[in-house]
Amino acid sequence: MAAEFPGFLLLSRNEALRAYVDLVLSERGLPLRYFDSAKEGLFWLLDNTPRYILLDQDLDLDPFAVAARIRHVKRLKNVPVAVLISPSEKLRTTAEVVRVTALEKPLNREKLFVFLGIPPGPAS
Repeated sequence: MAAEFPGFLLLSRNEALRAYVDLVLSERGLPLRYFDSAKEGLFWLLDNTPRYILLDQDLDLDPFAVAARIRHVKRLKNVPVAVLISPSEKLRTTAEVVRVTALEKPLNREKLFVFLGIPPGPAS
């Protein structure tokens, strides 16, 4: 049985993005788990169920293929998944087809909080 992880899984090779997401999530007390490669992240998901998943467009594998694979796991079907993309109608459409949220770069606190479903104001 997979362990519940009460936080956020980020798959990205971008160190600045990881640091920013970690900073923003720490304001709300949400733990972050991140991996540089999609394969490492998918392997971790075999034994863990995070509350949220964010995939960077610049992963080592196609983030939409990774998202589709995650969506096919029954246990992960209800976990919100987003892909961080460059502004592009084609990428937004692909995200829609794969049934994931498209977050356009640059990522900011408000976009992240909307994805998390929490108000972007000060932490309570």
